[in-house]
Amino acid sequence: MKKLMIALLALSWPLAKPQTELPAADQDRLLYLIEEEKLAMDVYNVFEAKWGAMVFNHISEAEQRHFERAVQLAKDQGVKVPKAIEKNKPGEFWNKDLQALYNKLTASGNQSLEAALRAGALIEETDIRDLKVAYEATDNESIRATYEYLIDASGNHLRAFNRNLANQGADYKPVALDQEVFDAIIADESSQKMGQGKGKGQGCQGEGKGGGKGCCQQAAAQNGQGGGQKGG
Repeated sequence: MKKLMIALLALSWPLAKPQTELPAADQDRLLYLIEEEKLAMDVYNVFEAKWGAMVFNHISEAEQRHFERAVQLAKDQGVKVPKAIEKNKPGEFWNKDLQALYNKLTASGNQSLEAALRAGALIEETDIRDLKVAYEATDNESIRATYEYLIDASGNHLRAFNRNLANQGADYKPVALDQEVFDAIIADESSQKMGQGKGKGQGCQGEGKGGGKGCCQQAAAQNGQGGGQKGG
C-alpha cells in the first residue's frame, strides 16, 4: 500500500516544473528582451543586405544564437512564449514598441552606411541598459547568468560598431547609456582584443584579421552557449 501511494504521488507531480513560478514582471522582461535580441538580428540582416558590411553579418549570427538561448531560457523557466515570437518572422514583432523601433531604425540605416552603424551602436547601447535593469530586478540565478552573458556580448558588439564608425571618420556619442558607462565599455581592453588575431576571418568586429573564432563565437564557447520586458 505504501509503495502504491508513493507511485501515485510521483505520477501526480508536474514534470519539469520550475521550483518556483517566475514572477510576472520577470516573465514580461524576459519576453521583451527576447524580442530585443530578435530586433538586433533582423535590423543587422537588413543592413548587411543593403551595405555588405561584414560587421552586420557576424553580429547578426551572434544575435540569432542569443535569441535561441533566451527562448530556451524562458521555456526552462515555465514562461509561455507567444507563437508570434517563436515563429521568428523577419521584421515582425509581438511587441508594438519594438515593431515601431524596427521600422524607424531600418529606415534611418538604409540612408547610409554611417547611419546603419549608428543604428547598430544604439541597439547595443539599449540592450545593455535594458539587460542591466532586468538583471538587478530579478533574483533568479539562471536568468541573471544569461543576462550577464548577454551584457558582455552586447559590449563586444558596441565596441565593434564604435570602431567601424571611427574607421568612417565618425564620432559616436552615447544615447541610451551615460557617457561614463559608455567610456568604460569602450575601454574594456580584454574584450576589445577578442577576434583580432592574424588570419583570414574578420571576427564579429567586422574589421579584424582573425582566422579563428570572432569575439561572439569565443564567448559562446566559453559560456557553453546554445542558440536572453522593458527597453527602448
